[in-house]
Amino acid sequence: MKNPRFSRALFFSVLLLVITPLLILAALMIGRFYLNSIEQANTSLQWQARNNAASLEQLFFKLEKNSQVLSNTKAIAELPDKVVYSQFALMQLQEFVNTNPQISAAIVIDNQGFIVEGYPITSLTLNYSLTKQILENSQILDNQNTIQVLDNIHLNELFTQQDTKHSALLAITSTLLNEQDSLSEPIKKTGVLVSFIPLSEAVKWLAKHNEQPIYQTGKQVQLKVKEQVLYSLGNALDKAQLSSEATINRVIFDNALSPLLFKINETESAYTTAVKQTAVMAAGLIITLFIISFLLVRWLTLRLHNPLNRIAAISREFALGNYKQVQNNFHYQEFKDIADSLNSMAETIDIQITSLQLEKIRAEHSEQVKSQFLANMSHEIRTPMNGIVGFLQLLNKSELSQDQTDFVRQINNCSDVLLTVINDILDFSKIEANKIELEHRQCDLVALCNDLILLFKPSCDAKGIVCRLDVDKLETLTVECDEIRVKQVLINLLSNAVKFTKQGEITLSVNVVHQSNEKTRVEFAVKDTGIGIAEDKINALFNPFVQAQSNITREYGGTGLGLAISKGLIDLMEGKININSELGKGTIFTIQVDFETVLEDLNIQQVEQKADRSRNDFSVVEQPLLIAEDNPINQIVITKYLAQLGLKYELADNGQVACDKASNKEYALILMDIQMPVMDGLTASKILLNKKGFNTPIIAVSANAMKEDINKSIAMGISDHIAKPINFEELELALAKWLFQQN
Repeated sequence: MKNPRFSRALFFSVLLLVITPLLILAALMIGRFYLNSIEQANTSLQWQARNNAASLEQLFFKLEKNSQVLSNTKAIAELPDKVVYSQFALMQLQEFVNTNPQISAAIVIDNQGFIVEGYPITSLTLNYSLTKQILENSQILDNQNTIQVLDNIHLNELFTQQDTKHSALLAITSTLLNEQDSLSEPIKKTGVLVSFIPLSEAVKWLAKHNEQPIYQTGKQVQLKVKEQVLYSLGNALDKAQLSSEATINRVIFDNALSPLLFKINETESAYTTAVKQTAVMAAGLIITLFIISFLLVRWLTLRLHNPLNRIAAISREFALGNYKQVQNNFHYQEFKDIADSLNSMAETIDIQITSLQLEKIRAEHSEQVKSQFLANMSHEIRTPMNGIVGFLQLLNKSELSQDQTDFVRQINNCSDVLLTVINDILDFSKIEANKIELEHRQCDLVALCNDLILLFKPSCDAKGIVCRLDVDKLETLTVECDEIRVKQVLINLLSNAVKFTKQGEITLSVNVVHQSNEKTRVEFAVKDTGIGIAEDKINALFNPFVQAQSNITREYGGTGLGLAISKGLIDLMEGKININSELGKGTIFTIQVDFETVLEDLNIQQVEQKADRSRNDFSVVEQPLLIAEDNPINQIVITKYLAQLGLKYELADNGQVACDKASNKEYALILMDIQMPVMDGLTASKILLNKKGFNTPIIAVSANAMKEDINKSIAMGISDHIAKPINFEELELALAKWLFQQN
């Protein structure tokens, strides 16, 4: 017989036994969830604050770099001393402001604090006391760039939008440094470049950069310095707030370094609501577990299976590089934690990928700047070299004593060495910029190598070493190739062999490895008995500015570019170059290149490129030549040479004067320099060539020796292009071509 009282007691005892731990567990879960929610909220806010602060630092760093690049330009750096650059500087400032949307204005301040130029025009109304303060603050740090906080009503009225509440501005300053030809003061500080950034614009950029709102309902974003609020967005109404902040260093405020704080405030209401909802869900869960415990286990198994599959699938997507966000709609905290962790990992990886991409862009930009610097340096050196080479050529045509002849020859040798270095730098910059295009024409490689042996024989004879050519039984070897570049590579290798060989012999060999109707594989080998190369140094020889030993440059000279250039040219020819060397015994450079085969014999009549001076009587040219050249030295050189040829001439100091003269008078030919003040040669040539009835030949004369520069001149309609330093024989050929019926 059953005892109902016992049954009820047992029922209530078991019920109490089951319910009590469930209730305790539910209370612990709710409390833990609440604490975890607050902790996660704080962690999330910390991450957001740090991420946003880091993003702002990236923005300021980018703007600093852009400002520094602009400050290094000639027009900006020299503007305080040269007002003539004002127009160019204004254009550059306008382009700088337009290409950097976060920057509202940019001005140039001289060393006294006065505004020299600015964009937009409203920036010119800034008072002197403010600009003087900006100038003084820029000198607090030793860095070229500074970031200053400006909380000025006048500035806000000028540079912030009308619908924007109070928002301070940041001022990025870049010191203007001008290189001078002075030993006492090689670098002169001319002033500072100031870029104004409203904090509101920086926050707008931050929202676009993060692809999500900076603040939501219940959130507040603040930018502070020394407890002073500079910018505030959003509103957190609850008294109890979660808060986190991150610092942005190297900011100047009130004449001192003060970190800029990025602070995020958030109310707790969203999290407390979630906790209440979870409590209701926990109560329902307890009742369900109490009624249908067995079915619940099965149900839970099914509920666990699907999210685990989702997480596994997302993990596989991560492994494939697809870092999409995990939807945090799981029913259990453990899965939410996993989703948050996966999201955090995805965001971290995405930030790292973005940072790597930025570093790649910076590296590419740095490489472009370096290549442009090398090209500009070559141009600037070629201009005075034109005067040196030109006067040497004039001296060679003069009656000189034996000592003077020897002096001129030595100077000429030195200028050739310097020009070789300049050409190496230019070729290296072309190769790095991928701007070299190979030409293809018929060439007898055997004859080319014979010429090279004759070229280096005097140097070898002077050192007492043998220089010979080994072509086996080849009498001729005609192929399609870029003769100039092949010769350049072999000259680099032979010059190194002569430089590093003190005794023994140097051998240049040419062999045909394979030949078909389409391709001929040719192997060149340069062998010497010189100092050799250590095995651990061989692999680095083709790197630019690298030599086998640190003392080689002092003892033997050289830039360390020859082999790098040779390797770049051979790569362009789709060939291979190898080195075999033994220290103290010698080196062998081997080159294999596939050239286009020439089936027929090279019995082509060679067109004589050099003009027969006996047939070119320039004195018959009645009309004068117009020389557009701004450099006085170059004017003397070219006029002296033209006078020797019997040609009449007139001078123009810039492109504008050349246009005026050519419009009012007919000339036999115009020699047009490209880089000139007031108006450059390309602009002047374009104006003249567009005039109806104008048919005077124009020959461009420029230190810009890049192929694209030559192509640009020809495409514009300019008849010919002569590179500086001017080779008088080349100039005479061009004059004969365009003065005598353009044959």
